[in-house]
Amino acid sequence: MVFNSAAELCEGFEGMYPSFHVKLTIEIVDKRFGPVRAEAEIAIKPVESKGFLEVLVEDLESEHIFADENGSIYGSFGIDQSIQIYDEVLDIIPFEELIGKENWKEAVDSFIVEEKLKGQLEKVLNNYQFSDMSGKYKFRKICTITELQFLK
Repeated sequence: MVFNSAAELCEGFEGMYPSFHVKLTIEIVDKRFGPVRAEAEIAIKPVESKGFLEVLVEDLESEHIFADENGSIYGSFGIDQSIQIYDEVLDIIPFEELIGKENWKEAVDSFIVEEKLKGQLEKVLNNYQFSDMSGKYKFRKICTITELQFLK
């Protein structure tokens, strides 16, 4: 099947590319934590007014993370929360790469391969703002995805 216009692409795309789930193992640079498990729902949605498809995290939620404050003025903030990310755009695919092309499906698939998704999700996780237990301070942690598994 070939899409001949943006309207045609928007009309038929979501039925052909439903959202999918991935399981993640995240390493957070903080000696108080071991690996953190998370699950994410990834979707590819057309944005007709802008002329592209969005590859986005509809929902990412980790298991609960807890670590006490260090107690020292120079110590680490305490954490008592799970990572929750919603509706975060990972990448865009311009309609021009898909309209009128027989191999449009391969073009879309190239945006959701494991290594590319890992890198994009790491970027989102590294921008995530944790808050301390009082809710007064916000901070970031360096995160690395050590494992990404597609769920059926």
